[in-house]
Amino acid sequence: MQYITGFEHYREDAGTAVTLGKFDGLHRGHRKLVERIMEHVEREPDLKSVVCFFEMTEFKKMRHLDQKRLMLNEERAIRLEGKVDYLIECPFLSVKEMEAETFIEKILSGLFHARYIVVGENFRFGHDRRGDVAMLAKFQERYGYCLEVIPNEYYGERIVSSTYVKEVMKTGNIDLVNRLLSYPYTIAGTVQKGAGMGREIGYPTMDIYPCQEKILPPNGAYVCKLHVDQEWYQGVCNIGQKPTVSKGGETILSVHLFCYEKKEEANGKAVVLHLYHYLRPEEKFEDVEELKCQIEEDIWEGKRHFLLTMESRRALLESETKKQKKN
Repeated sequence: MQYITGFEHYREDAGTAVTLGKFDGLHRGHRKLVERIMEHVEREPDLKSVVCFFEMTEFKKMRHLDQKRLMLNEERAIRLEGKVDYLIECPFLSVKEMEAETFIEKILSGLFHARYIVVGENFRFGHDRRGDVAMLAKFQERYGYCLEVIPNEYYGERIVSSTYVKEVMKTGNIDLVNRLLSYPYTIAGTVQKGAGMGREIGYPTMDIYPCQEKILPPNGAYVCKLHVDQEWYQGVCNIGQKPTVSKGGETILSVHLFCYEKKEEANGKAVVLHLYHYLRPEEKFEDVEELKCQIEEDIWEGKRHFLLTMESRRALLESETKKQKKN
């Protein structure tokens, strides 16, 4: 996959299947759009798949809006790597004043040579958001593309949207967040050397300082996995300020892995964290011994979570195998 910032750096001459949006979180609804353009490329190998996302940071700064995001740009690239041909970052301010039909003519047709345009039913674009799916449908014949409008994805009675995911995130229900996203909530970062308190009490941790723009669930303990040294390791993590052993300050992700023996070698390494399950709120303990007892309980609960998950998958596989034999 090629990650390109700005339309001026896109040089592909082939026709494309393209989808557009903010794609904050790449939730289940977004996934349907991406999968659809991938299907077009599978059927027509001469096409290129393009995901074009509008980068809103500068616009939000200018409007003094909340800049917190479910997904950082590098995390989006990690999620789409190996799936699409191009991930295009379009600074929203560069197209904010462009008339909707001009966007169709200059960008979708002229630049992307779009043969298929895949969008959600609420997609809007162009100056004052005047462009919509009706306009895209109207100009199909003139500009030679086929429009596909993908219906909203629902979870119960709610439309799956970045706004809904953010609402759930505030409650700490990471299990539901993951169901809405269709993958574990992801935080990319770099391991930084800590004070070594975890090793002193028998539970070494890796400290990760998340980007300030990254939306985090409430402070507390979570079941997690960490990708480091090209392997995934199970563990538990605390999100917060370590109130028992520090005076507070920045939010830190302190990760303890069950079976990782090279913690000291991890400093400075880029890692990817997956959150799976909320265990408890962060709290300040009376002393280190009380903290150690709680960490032991967290580790037990974390291992239990992964064991139950594995058993559930095994039971599902056995059930599916029995059904196939009957058929």
